[in-house]
Amino acid sequence: MLDWFSGIVGYDASRLESDVVYKVDAHGRTLWTSPCWVEVEGSYGKSIQLRRKEAPPGMGLWLPADELGRDVFSTNPLQISGNPVKYLQGHNAFGPSVSLLLPILKGMVKELPLSIRPKNADSDGWPETRTSRVDIAVSVEMDSHQDVHDWLCSVGTASRSRHGRALVSGDTVYWGQHSRRWTIKAYCKFCEMAEHRTGDLRLNEQLREYVRNQLRLELTLRTPELKGKGTLDESILWEYFQRIQIGVLEMDRLRDIEMLPRGTQLCLLKWFNGGDVTNIYKRRTFYYHRRIILDEIGVDVSIPPQEQQSILKRVKYDSKYLMEHEVKKVPGFLQGWLFKPEPLRVSSA
Repeated sequence: MLDWFSGIVGYDASRLESDVVYKVDAHGRTLWTSPCWVEVEGSYGKSIQLRRKEAPPGMGLWLPADELGRDVFSTNPLQISGNPVKYLQGHNAFGPSVSLLLPILKGMVKELPLSIRPKNADSDGWPETRTSRVDIAVSVEMDSHQDVHDWLCSVGTASRSRHGRALVSGDTVYWGQHSRRWTIKAYCKFCEMAEHRTGDLRLNEQLREYVRNQLRLELTLRTPELKGKGTLDESILWEYFQRIQIGVLEMDRLRDIEMLPRGTQLCLLKWFNGGDVTNIYKRRTFYYHRRIILDEIGVDVSIPPQEQQSILKRVKYDSKYLMEHEVKKVPGFLQGWLFKPEPLRVSSA
């Protein structure tokens, strides 16, 4: 499902009024101006941020003809940042596919308050879009709620990506958290919905019960990764997930051992061969080596290899298992809470 969108869409933002930030030099000359974001609340109490933006090169906005039938042109497209799915349906326990990005944006724009609604909100065809960020979410049905947390606990200490080892904040695991290109995060959707409730508390509990055993994976793609990708779908999340190395026992995980200090190399090899390194070394020396190995290799030598093997086997962490248990359909009794974008009308040539 689509979980976040940032970018410029081809809708006229001339009705949108906001505060403006000015930078003025010492001589009183205006160097630049920047409109501020306007937070707009939807019918379900969820908000999205909008602002007026200057049209980037090559982007033009044709508006409905004026009273004399003349073409009208605007240079102020609409910039959006937020979760349009939450704005439209009040929650993100599930939602429409990211492949329906443009119909979702069109549906969101049509639901804006009349005072700021673009003049071309009802126009036919696809709005021209310049995307700078899009978040794609996938839910995985695990065997139990505890399995979700076991999986998160396991990969938090036994995984890494090209950005380094995973970062853990609370129960959320991040790969590439500060990357300007792509990020993946994983968390328990049941617990997340306890902290971020919907306005309807009865609905919130019904949705939480539905997601009780669900692991949520979210991929964030930013401008450098979005270039040339065209229409996206949920399968792209699995392409990026394959870039994460999960597990601790494969010998090829130790191929970078030469980058470690000699003493740390010896500690890692002793651990790999079954040695109890927690007792071999003095406490301070052990934690010194452990920190280096965690940072560079992504292996936690405080847990014996045999125990890590049984943990990873028990929580079924591999991508094949996750893909096979991806939630792809919303049950009938919840269909009323799923936003269904209307098909866009395409003008005949």
